[in-house]
Amino acid sequence: MTRGRTKLRLAAVLLLLIGAAVVVSACGSSSSSTSGGNGESTSASEGGGSKPIVTPPPTSPPTEIPITKPLNGPVPKKTVAWMECELPVCQGGLSRGWNAAAQALGWNLKQITYTALEPQKGVQQALNEQVEGIGITGTSPALFEAQAKQAIKENVPIVSGSDTTEPEPKVNGLYYQGQNAESVKEQTKMVTDWAINDSGGEADIAIVTIEEYPILGIAVEGLKETLKADCPNCGPAGTIAVTGEDLGAGKVPSIIAAYLQAHPEVNYVYFSFSDLSTGVYATLKSLGLIDQVKLIGADGSPANMTEIVKGEAAMWTQQPQEYFMYLEADALARIFTNTPLEPYEKEGKLPYFAVEKPEAERLLKESEGYWPGPEGYAKHFEELWGV
Repeated sequence: MTRGRTKLRLAAVLLLLIGAAVVVSACGSSSSSTSGGNGESTSASEGGGSKPIVTPPPTSPPTEIPITKPLNGPVPKKTVAWMECELPVCQGGLSRGWNAAAQALGWNLKQITYTALEPQKGVQQALNEQVEGIGITGTSPALFEAQAKQAIKENVPIVSGSDTTEPEPKVNGLYYQGQNAESVKEQTKMVTDWAINDSGGEADIAIVTIEEYPILGIAVEGLKETLKADCPNCGPAGTIAVTGEDLGAGKVPSIIAAYLQAHPEVNYVYFSFSDLSTGVYATLKSLGLIDQVKLIGADGSPANMTEIVKGEAAMWTQQPQEYFMYLEADALARIFTNTPLEPYEKEGKLPYFAVEKPEAERLLKESEGYWPGPEGYAKHFEELWGV
């Protein structure tokens, strides 16, 4: 597979993702644990008695739903398309959220599965079926430029998420971009702040990433710059760069192991999205490297929640997949009723929180390891929509 084809395929993998990062706050010294193990020691972020160096990230699900203005009128009956990529991340919580929201709104939802390699075919199918709105995630409109221009001409609004493209309705057809670059920075700050407190201001973090993706590249740069400026006792942050071919071939664990053998000072491995962590714990344990580091990451999956409970990972952030798609549907509903997007939607925000063992156990017991969204979000949106 060529590098270019791999880039397109991985665009969908970074949907929720894509947890890359920036911005960390001041560091100093503390008596928190600094290395070894994956969640067994008590950290400053867990309230172990040491004063946090930076404000600890929230470790319970956010409850606020900052969408409060009702629609300007009744929701019109519409036929809309949800562009579902072929990967499990699309076909799980994202699709569940879109189907539930569309049903509540009384819309005819056409769920169109497309391959990450050829998103333009899926979008073209939606337009050929004369849909009146399109929802998609993780795919830049640059990859379906001709279809985006057609959507503009035919007045078919597109709502998107997990991409760096800023909405310009008359240029790229996008009216909404959820979980944009700034939102991803907030998620990464949570991960990094947790590591700063947990390490007592002596975190030496290596971030696992795929350099070809701009959103991840920005994250890596921001992480390094912030640690250098605000955490004098932290390491400079290393980069474990892998490729799409490496991920597909299962080579990521061995690449990480080789990096750690060459960099024994590293005490945290930070995964920029959940798929990169597959098989890493087992490989590091087999090579006697697991006591050197704690495994942390952004946008954790149910498998990552299980790892936290088993002590194989220390912390992952969670994001709400179903709620995310309610936000996309709400944006379309506001467009259809001439209701301005709420400030939160214009900012491209999404709520996150840091998951440690107690919360991971609860999520696995109550929702199969996922966090659907703030409690009561479905009823809240239905009231705003008047349905």
